[in-house]
Amino acid sequence: MINRSEKKTSVRKKVSALTTAVSFASALIVGLITLSSIFVIQGNVNTVGRQLGEMATEDRLNALEMVVSGRMEVLAVNRAAITDALFLVEQKTVETIASRATEILQNPGRYSANPVPPPDPGNAGVFSAQFLRAETGVDLAAINRESALLGNIQNLLFDIGLNLNGQSAFIASELGYVITVDNAPELKPEFLDARERPGYIFARENNAAFWTDYYMDMYSRHGTVVCTVPFYGANGNFAGVAGLYLIINDIAEIAETAMAGEAGHAFFLDQNMEAVIYGEHSPVIAEAAALVVKGQSGSGGLRTEDGSEFLVTYAPLKVLPWTLVNVINIDEYAAIRLESMENVSRMRSESNRYVNNIIILVIVLLIAVLAVFPLPIALVSKKFSNTLTEPIIALSSGVRLIADGNLDYSIDIHTNDEIEDLGASVNKMALGLKEYIFNLQKVTAEKERIGAELDIAARIQVSMLPSIFPAFPDQDEFDIYASMQPAEEVGGDFYDFFMIGDNNAGGNSSGSNTLAVVMADVSSKGVHAALFMVIAKTLIKNNAQQGKSPVEVFETVNRQLCENNREKMFVTAFMGYLDIPSGKFFYVNAGHNPPLIKRADSDFEWLPVKPGFVLGGIEKMVYKLHETTLGQGDILYLYTDGVTEAANPSGEFFTDSRLLSAANKYKNSTLVEFLNGIKKDVDMFAGGAEKADDITMLALKYK
Repeated sequence: MINRSEKKTSVRKKVSALTTAVSFASALIVGLITLSSIFVIQGNVNTVGRQLGEMATEDRLNALEMVVSGRMEVLAVNRAAITDALFLVEQKTVETIASRATEILQNPGRYSANPVPPPDPGNAGVFSAQFLRAETGVDLAAINRESALLGNIQNLLFDIGLNLNGQSAFIASELGYVITVDNAPELKPEFLDARERPGYIFARENNAAFWTDYYMDMYSRHGTVVCTVPFYGANGNFAGVAGLYLIINDIAEIAETAMAGEAGHAFFLDQNMEAVIYGEHSPVIAEAAALVVKGQSGSGGLRTEDGSEFLVTYAPLKVLPWTLVNVINIDEYAAIRLESMENVSRMRSESNRYVNNIIILVIVLLIAVLAVFPLPIALVSKKFSNTLTEPIIALSSGVRLIADGNLDYSIDIHTNDEIEDLGASVNKMALGLKEYIFNLQKVTAEKERIGAELDIAARIQVSMLPSIFPAFPDQDEFDIYASMQPAEEVGGDFYDFFMIGDNNAGGNSSGSNTLAVVMADVSSKGVHAALFMVIAKTLIKNNAQQGKSPVEVFETVNRQLCENNREKMFVTAFMGYLDIPSGKFFYVNAGHNPPLIKRADSDFEWLPVKPGFVLGGIEKMVYKLHETTLGQGDILYLYTDGVTEAANPSGEFFTDSRLLSAANKYKNSTLVEFLNGIKKDVDMFAGGAEKADDITMLALKYK
């Protein structure tokens, strides 16, 4: 066996010899490479200088277009983004007006009457609120009541107009009147029916924000676009639109700042590729517009009949279907190009002189270093080997002892470097290993306990859902089937169905003639969601079996869930009662996905239903009862958003449209085959991606 001293000597000699050999070899190789490279560099400097001169004399237009095009394309994209941001700010302002109008109409008890006067020509040039109405076909009493209530929005309209440089904000009601705040009352007509205007019609029909085309406003005498957003009444129905007249001066300023140089100019193209908002010096608008590719950014060049050459860059907006276009006269940069060529020639001469001086200095220094290099290398190598090997040998011995099982041994190294840190880390590792061995059994036992409890919770949850089919073997008027697959050990979805009738406690008695069906989704997942699910399911069933209507059940359960709901959890739910003898189906929705229904001889379609608000969110929420009639062979399909929001590895959702296609694909199957077929299509689409949500479905066929 070799003793510790012999090992240290052996390692020290090896390190010293290796360091010396590597140092000499490295110095020799570096010297040869450096000498060779110096002469290569000298030749390359002349070659590069010559090539730079040739590049500087290349075609001016092509070289300039490559430089300027990239810069101006970026400028066009940035200015388009700024314009989009301005439009978005205006749209958010209109959405604020619409939200305030909705809040006033849905909470009339909070406001007193605040009527708005008609336009007063004496207020010309003064910012004022004005009331106008349609001439015919209106209910004056209803208009007076509602307009006095919505008059409480005057201050908001004033603030918006003053903060946006005097732009005109307004609301237009479905009853046929307008409340506007602007500084041109003398230009207002005696009567005005905003319901006939495109912005109003689009917002009403699509329940969405709308931007009009650019036009010259007859009252303000300014180029204008208008943004409209719908607002809603107490019953949630469409009640009118809020709007804002955006004077295009701000947009014109953005176009002006997009110019480059005295000969540059910019303009916008609308969705019809016609120029809007352009400056006074725009001689090539038509020619530049012809180069633009709608909806894309890019650049191009053009030459006019007088020989002038222009560079055109463009970028699309996102909020409006417009395109920002920059036009630059290339001749403006000719002087810059000439100056660059002269600078290249001067820099070439200076570079040659500088490189020659550096070459001479490097050769002298290299010869001096190689002459004195051997002695310091030998001394440094010996000292380095001594410094390096001692702590390494000590560390090696300590690690061997610890590896042999002596976890109480402590390595003592003081080198104030990474080797000392490594020794301390090995000591910590030994202590940690002891603690790890001690705690490993405890952790393993705890994981087994938690796993067992989750398994029990999952079995309990499944046992609470109806899972024996056929569920009602004595009922041949209908067929029903349901399934649930939780995303975690326990889930937040649940379904339920039970009979309601005289002397019926939820089973199948002869006195029952009404079937209740429920589909719901708790706002979270895991054990806490499962507990909340149990509470919601129990409350819904208990209230239903007390003889309450679906609306009464949801309103009662909503109040009960809001009590002490510190975790702010909620449930989306759909509930329906099927009167078995008549086929009438009464149903209510609390923020849940709309069901699908298939009439006997047709495809599946969406069951008409208002979304309503979730259970457990707002205590005094009111819900709407809907009614339809099921005929022989009709099928009702309920599901949770785990179906439509199942994602594939690319992050795409299964979506409502794919669900509708899958339902019609299996429409003639049995209910079991129907649900299994949809689940198979969802799994194929997901392609093995991890489930993010529970997948729960229920199908009911009226026979």
